Amino acid sequence: MKQYPVVNDFIDRFTKEYYPKGSMYFTNDVERAEELQSKGFLGEEIKQSTNKREKGKGKSADENRKTE
Repeated sequence: MKQYPVVNDFIDRFTKEYYPKGSMYFTNDVERAEELQSKGFLGEEIKQSTNKREKGKGKSADENRKTE
């Protein structure tokens, strides 16, 4: 899913959801995102890392717990 920063408040005409400036807009509909960008509501797409190994890297707190 692609994500875009909201640069101006708007209410999505299809979902009726309010998006305040500074929030994120998530969609798979590239045409809709381009429409909202052309109207000045969304900024450029934020590229996400595709390296799945980075997620979940490290130990959870329970892995370091000593049990008796």
